[in-house]
Amino acid sequence: MITTAQENYIEHHAYVPEHIPEYVTPISQTEPHLFGDFLVYAKKGHLILVGYPLNEPFEEKRLVRALEDAVKCLKPESVSLIAPVIPPSLQNGLHSPTDHYYRLDLSTISISQKLRNMLRRAGRELSVGKNSHFDQEHKKIVEEFLKSHSADEATRFIFQRIDTYVSSSKTASIFEARAGDGNLVAFDVAEFKPRDYAVYMFNFRSETRYIPGASDLLLSAVIKQAIAEGKKYMNLGLGINPGVAFFKEKWGGVPFLPHAFCLYHPPRKGLLEMLLQRR
Repeated sequence: MITTAQENYIEHHAYVPEHIPEYVTPISQTEPHLFGDFLVYAKKGHLILVGYPLNEPFEEKRLVRALEDAVKCLKPESVSLIAPVIPPSLQNGLHSPTDHYYRLDLSTISISQKLRNMLRRAGRELSVGKNSHFDQEHKKIVEEFLKSHSADEATRFIFQRIDTYVSSSKTASIFEARAGDGNLVAFDVAEFKPRDYAVYMFNFRSETRYIPGASDLLLSAVIKQAIAEGKKYMNLGLGINPGVAFFKEKWGGVPFLPHAFCLYHPPRKGLLEMLLQRR
């Protein structure tokens, strides 16, 4: 477990969604730990290592050391590792898929005239509000998305537990776009726990009632709250696919961190010893 001092340290330096224990722990049913400058979430037989150091430059040696220490202490059978780079020794000859986190600098945000027009049109049809409860309306839209889109098992696991996260977090907000008849058209979940960052966690829109600009209108509301709370940046999440990346880029989001993943099964022999033998 982490101490109060460590919790404050994490809050001051968090910059990716996985740096937010209030998000990861209720979904994965894990406990957070700090190993060096890296966050680790652990449960019996498995741990998640977030390979983005909180307040130090990224170095593979530091990542390997944190992994070695976490494995030695927690003795997992498997490790999910996300990091800017997966050390070659952990790839087993396979290159893991890569993506990028996108970041929006809130001090230099500039909205194009085309985007302003889109917001005005959407604003004539929709009203934006906030909700602290994830209810059946939200679940229905998520279920519609999962039925009409291909998503890997890990993504489905997370999406099906958004309600668990939102209900347990005091710093997450649901932003809703509703039509004139009151029906929910789209919603965002945003997180405001980190000191310097707001985090654009999830965006879903109705598959049966599409209104152009709904997602833009919601993101505009999230940005306004982030600025009001004195955040410096917004982590817009991963690019995922060209369409999602385009949406983030048109708002001024730029790739700022590579993202890679691997599932690692620790050998009985110590990792550092194994690496030294390979040199």
